[in-house]
Amino acid sequence: NVNSMVVRHSQAKYGAYKMAKSALLAMSQSLATELGEQGIRVNSVLPGYIWGSTLESYFNHQAGKYGTTVDEIYKATAAASDLKRLPTENEVASAILFMASDLSSGITGQALDVNCGEYKA
Repeated sequence: NVNSMVVRHSQAKYGAYKMAKSALLAMSQSLATELGEQGIRVNSVLPGYIWGSTLESYFNHQAGKYGTTVDEIYKATAAASDLKRLPTENEVASAILFMASDLSSGITGQALDVNCGEYKA
């Protein structure tokens, strides 16, 4: 499952979204237990912001609204992460491919954070 980093933090106005994503995480963990004997693995990937064209468009909108630049908004957003950058679409996709592949054959019921170190479980 592709979930969200929102399950790792609390912010105002994110309550309903966090509840929905927390339910998805609980479902994934329960399915891992229920389906494990059949060899079926169930895991979650939890990205935060994902750098790509969609987020860039949003940052462009925010830059116009607040009279700043996309680069400044990016830097401010990325400042909270250990790597001082946002994960790319390809990095999130790579994590999903890893979890779906035989390389993770011994992993089930887990949540893989893909956030460049912004939040830690």
